[in-house]
Amino acid sequence: MSMGRYVAKRLLLTIPVLLGVSVVVFALVHLAPGGPVRVMLGPLQNEKLVNQIRHDMGLDKPVYVQYGLWMVDAIQGDFGTSWTVQQGAPVTDLIVERLPLTVELSILSMIMAILIAIPTGIISAVRQDRIEDHAARIAALTGISIPDFWLGIILIMVFAVQFSFPWATGGWTPPWVDPVANLQQLILPVITLGTAYSALIARMMRSEMLDTLNQDYIKTAKAMGISGREVILKDASKNALIPVVTVIGVGLGQLMNGAILTETVFNLPGVGKLLILAIDRRDYRVIQALILFISMVFVFANLAVDVLYAYLDPRIRYDGRN
Repeated sequence: MSMGRYVAKRLLLTIPVLLGVSVVVFALVHLAPGGPVRVMLGPLQNEKLVNQIRHDMGLDKPVYVQYGLWMVDAIQGDFGTSWTVQQGAPVTDLIVERLPLTVELSILSMIMAILIAIPTGIISAVRQDRIEDHAARIAALTGISIPDFWLGIILIMVFAVQFSFPWATGGWTPPWVDPVANLQQLILPVITLGTAYSALIARMMRSEMLDTLNQDYIKTAKAMGISGREVILKDASKNALIPVVTVIGVGLGQLMNGAILTETVFNLPGVGKLLILAIDRRDYRVIQALILFISMVFVFANLAVDVLYAYLDPRIRYDGRN
């Protein structure tokens, strides 16, 4: 099977996945107690008025009818307008407005994680059972064990409360407005979001390097007189990176997910905080659109990983057997 046919097949397979996600999310959101009408009216609720507004908003129709109407509009790119987060504002505009921050935070966290984790994993494997290896393994285990929100709170307490650094108190300046202020404001959120991800990649890189260094072709290369540095950098590390690419690619979707808590802790106006706000205010349209968007990120990240895997490893063939 050619690469083009494989990609087309995978794209077709994403349709039932996204449909399944949309059905589950739609059902859970609409069957949960409360609703946008009661949030809109607040404490001054009159049952007759509640029922009238529910009728005007179409919330008194069967759930499957509401889903069908929403899906028809969603396929056309119309997710409706917000009910309670920002009443009357198009949902698409709300997401697009906050998307740059979340994308920047995720990408910077990934870059930080890769720059730290890959060299750490290689050094840990090469120096197996020595002090460098023990230190790297302890650091990785600690990084995986610490919850993102707890690490974020600790960083805020240290840098904002104890040292009163102005850039540690939240907020976001777009990079096209002030790139220096932008980077300063994202230092702590990037560390918070990227720490666990970096630890995960470092552990996997170490494991793959140890396995690669024990392969016969590596031993043969050393026996032929090729320097250990050249073997490690040109052969071992390159082959060990192939499985790690899978974790890195899928991790982009996980970073988007982790951004929800990170943005809330640091009070950053991103997609994650928008989702928390929409859930709190029972804004069905915003919740459904955001969950569908996050699901698409996961699906296409997996597809990108599979395609990249084929380029990195020529042994992989996308035929009917794989």
